[in-house]
Amino acid sequence: MVRAYRTHFRKLSPNVKLFLIGNAFQGVGLSIYSLLFNLYLKELGFGESSIGGLISTTSLGISLMALPAAFFIDKFFVKHLVVVGLFFSSILYGSQMLVTGESSLYALGLGASMFQALFNISVSPFYLRNSSPDVRVYLFSLNSALNMAAHLVGYLLGGYLPEIIRSFYPDWDALALFRSSIFIAVSIIFCSNLIFLRIKKVSRPHLKRSFLQNLKEKDWGILGKLIIPKLCFAFGGGLVVPFMNIYLKDKFDLSTKMIGISYALLQFFIFMGLFMTPVLVKRTTHLRFILLTATLSIPFMLTMGLTGNVILVVSSFFLRGMLMNMSGPITSMFEMEHVREQECVFASATILFFYHMVYTSSTRLGGILIEKYSFGPTFFMAAFFYALAIFLYYQFFKKEDSVIMRNEETFIEAA
Repeated sequence: MVRAYRTHFRKLSPNVKLFLIGNAFQGVGLSIYSLLFNLYLKELGFGESSIGGLISTTSLGISLMALPAAFFIDKFFVKHLVVVGLFFSSILYGSQMLVTGESSLYALGLGASMFQALFNISVSPFYLRNSSPDVRVYLFSLNSALNMAAHLVGYLLGGYLPEIIRSFYPDWDALALFRSSIFIAVSIIFCSNLIFLRIKKVSRPHLKRSFLQNLKEKDWGILGKLIIPKLCFAFGGGLVVPFMNIYLKDKFDLSTKMIGISYALLQFFIFMGLFMTPVLVKRTTHLRFILLTATLSIPFMLTMGLTGNVILVVSSFFLRGMLMNMSGPITSMFEMEHVREQECVFASATILFFYHMVYTSSTRLGGILIEKYSFGPTFFMAAFFYALAIFLYYQFFKKEDSVIMRNEETFIEAA
């Protein structure tokens, strides 16, 4: 596996290598921010429903920007979109530390996530335009693996940052420690632009028709089949995933340092899963790999809701995260394989738009349910929606998958 990654990495262009490094660097800052921000909100005195609403602004902002960003990507250089997105998102993330009112936090979070969306939506099109088909599985897997490695470093650093700062300023209270730690995270995101600025401009497609005119030509049937199961995953994930650090703190009284270590270990598990993905997926079809990893994650989701044992909960947290993220690059490939090449950007943006719209609503609902009924019911609801997504994927694509398997078996027999 290491040899295969090394071989394919050498084939990548300098632009792609710079993008991979820059993406990982900003991922460190973003993971510190995501780890500490809702703990900071908890320290400010916000309840879970308010925290859920504030966290959901991230998904709402990405959703609102998704379709306009698809238009921007075809009109502007990706490099410029990335730099502008990270510049303004880091400023707005940092500005959240200067206010305490809920409405101000909402507005700044919404603006920051909209600019962050310019970056997020630029990633896949940039890789598609700057790579050949024979390296893409490894490129997408490597991008995800490097992101997880960056998040491992970020979560580990984020867990220790408040204590490190306290050693220099022992008189500071918890709010000041969280604020200064988040400012450091935002500075890392801001400085990642120094890497992206080194990327050389590449040609971009020139559309002869307007964005709205092109809407009529899209294959909405296949887009619907790709979107609906993913919305079920989004709804289930939004109920529990954003609140796991609060769950570990409130239910098991884990310190910020231990939560950071737990999240860092989660990234290690995800990294190892993603590292193995290109080899494992060769043994089956893309659809069956997606279904298998999602199905295996459900028992671990239920375990987190059923047991009060911290070791079982944290272990299940690791394994569920690994299984669901293993299929991430394969799901992206699966989606791009089912749309025309000229529609890849639009399809990616549309899926992202609906995904984050649902995730926004789900996170808001999750906060309300947790505040009213505690964490247990949300885990069971999440498991149900995961199962529904698996069923829908199978129903929509089972005939096509059977044809692929028969063709592969015929090829093997002939060989």
